[in-house]
Amino acid sequence: MIRRGLVLPVAVALVATAPRVHGDLIARTDIEQAMSGIDYQPDRAELEQLLAGNLATLVVLADNSGTAPGIRLRSYRALGRFDSDLARSALTAAIARFSDDPEPTNQLFLIAALEGLGDNGGAAAVPVLASQLNHALQDVRAAATRALAATNSAAACPYIGRNPDDPSPQVNAALDEAKIALTEKCLDP
Repeated sequence: MIRRGLVLPVAVALVATAPRVHGDLIARTDIEQAMSGIDYQPDRAELEQLLAGNLATLVVLADNSGTAPGIRLRSYRALGRFDSDLARSALTAAIARFSDDPEPTNQLFLIAALEGLGDNGGAAAVPVLASQLNHALQDVRAAATRALAATNSAAACPYIGRNPDDPSPQVNAALDEAKIALTEKCLDP
């Protein structure tokens, strides 16, 4: 039998002793705290300061299944801000890992990894990004299309004109935007 008089003090003690940084009960490190914002993500300069040159910390945060899903999602996106082989490798591995995963949260990680690789992958990332153009989910196809445009590479041109009959208005809008963004790249001989 639980004594009513003990419930409140025990609850307060549990909250008071829970791990925290800057008052956040979920985030346990400075980088986790920075990646906890729902509508805010630190810019590259802030991330570099928090990471102190150790990008592997962000990779571990993104890949760790024990990390809160929102923090993982923002970490995958943040990796796209770093022109680094480590970041590109981590994003490419995440795309391969989550590509066929039906779990909705993992599909969001896939989209975030596509966005990140589009931001930092350049022409070398085009085949990996293009591999998702026929994904079953329209959100993934649209993200892959936007990521191809973000590479700003002529290597993406053959892929953005390939699926003109996609049944999804979302994907067709992304294709139109990609064609506009890459017009100069695609017209150059």
